[in-house]
Amino acid sequence: MKYKVLAVTLALLLLLPLPLTSASTVEKPYVYVPTVPETSLAVIALYHAGDYAPVLEGCEWLMAIKTPFDSWGRVYGAEHEAKFTGLALMALIRGESIARGRYTETINGAAYWLIFKQKPDGSWEDYLGTAIAVAALEEFINSKYVDPNMPRLRDQAKKAVERGRAWLSLHRPKTDAEFAFGAIALRNRDLAEEMNETAFKYFALSYLGSHPEVPSNYSPKGPLETALLLYATGDEKYLKELLSMEHFGFWGTLRYNPVELLEASYVSGFGNLKEIACPYLEQIQPQLRFDWERVVYAKYFLSCGMEVELPNESAYPSLKAWQIAEIARIKAILGRPYTREVNYLLNHRNGTGWGDFYNTEYVVWVLHSLNVTLNYSPILDSLEKGLTNTSPTYYYAYALIVFKEFGRENALNRTLEILRERESPEGGWGYSPGAPAGIKSTSTVLWGLESAGLFNTDLYRKGWHFLKRVLYAKIPVPEKSDGILRVENATLLRIRNGEYVGNASSTVETDSLDGVVYIYTPKNPLIVRAVPLAGFRAENPWRSEKRQYIALISIVLILGLAFYGIVLFENRRRRGKR
Repeated sequence: MKYKVLAVTLALLLLLPLPLTSASTVEKPYVYVPTVPETSLAVIALYHAGDYAPVLEGCEWLMAIKTPFDSWGRVYGAEHEAKFTGLALMALIRGESIARGRYTETINGAAYWLIFKQKPDGSWEDYLGTAIAVAALEEFINSKYVDPNMPRLRDQAKKAVERGRAWLSLHRPKTDAEFAFGAIALRNRDLAEEMNETAFKYFALSYLGSHPEVPSNYSPKGPLETALLLYATGDEKYLKELLSMEHFGFWGTLRYNPVELLEASYVSGFGNLKEIACPYLEQIQPQLRFDWERVVYAKYFLSCGMEVELPNESAYPSLKAWQIAEIARIKAILGRPYTREVNYLLNHRNGTGWGDFYNTEYVVWVLHSLNVTLNYSPILDSLEKGLTNTSPTYYYAYALIVFKEFGRENALNRTLEILRERESPEGGWGYSPGAPAGIKSTSTVLWGLESAGLFNTDLYRKGWHFLKRVLYAKIPVPEKSDGILRVENATLLRIRNGEYVGNASSTVETDSLDGVVYIYTPKNPLIVRAVPLAGFRAENPWRSEKRQYIALISIVLILGLAFYGIVLFENRRRRGKR
């Protein structure tokens, strides 16, 4: 408690060595990773809803994470598969209709890759991969974007679709996704009707021309389900929800474990990570089966305002000393009695401690914070003797607090020395000596330094800036004036009259442009934003059936006239001979 006053000045002290942030940038957490299914389906749904700016953002991300073969895995660097390549192909076809010429080459490359990867039996990988590949190639065949310089590609795609459908007709889907895309690939609405009432079913029925009724209380889980429901309904609430899930132009999942982000949120200046991590904790809670898990996660659930379920006293013999101390600490925070836990710890003390270094220091930290009267001296002496540079890094975070609170200066300085030796050149800490710097270890050490009132040190500042660099990104804010759009150090894609007309660097004249897509790559990460100007517009990406019918009639007429001409010529020739 006595160090809380010092913490008030922390934010000011941290800003002293930093240059002022430019007004043209904002700083936000960068803790998500783009995933192809979520991004592709979001693009497809948003296009269907007529919201074209995020469509282009998602398409640029898909371009950024594709392989050199115009194929995709679930995430960048993962094994490329037909199911992900097919979804990306479907998304890019829609993007091409807004920025003609931008994605044509990749669209044709992806179609070629799918054709090339089809197995001799007509399948791709599994049922879902086959169904999505067939659906994607069918869209490719019907699109306006087949490369005229590859005249055989459309016919090859048609044959691949026929073989894929033949394989699908001999196999039975199992999952919701398989049923949905199987129904789309086979153009079989009855197959979709067999499904359970899920977002995949509503998506498939809508794609096939129906208007499914989605229950008003249906709550989608994550961006993928939200995209499916937006496509199926066009409902404004799903549109808003899907856009709120967009991160720097993509849709995906957390790059880090939510527990890591919560640990970071305990460090001053990182509190907004909590609102990102907490929704994921809600998914973890029902999966906990063991008493020790309930103890470990208790503080995280408490941070997120969730219900905390602690083990009964009968489970204490199977728990470690630090876990029982943690139960006492959590109960104290919740305003519940914790006397039994304290008595249990006091009665199970083993000489000068509670087992190893970590258990002992943790129990001492908790008991002292709860104002438990105890002769701590022999226990602290034992901790000092056991202080070596061989333990996991997080041990030393609690050692800092304990030695500081009890005035053990020599032990405190030795702990700081160990942490100084372990700190990486970049400023973070790993789990053990020489291990790569990680979020959890770094966050725990920084929290320990703060709790011990040691935040005004080079050790702390260096670690704090490391964590900030890892978890946050500075995002440029477009500035528009006098017909010029400026985004410093960004590549700007110019879209005019529904056509991609080239790139500019940092600045672009806005006259006559539908809009601009800027791609910002300070090193890492990548940020994509679409800025409408006159407004993005989309052409119909599909070949008109009417035009195809007229073309067929024209061919028949031409052939008929040619045949008539031949007959007429032959008759005249014969009359001439007579």
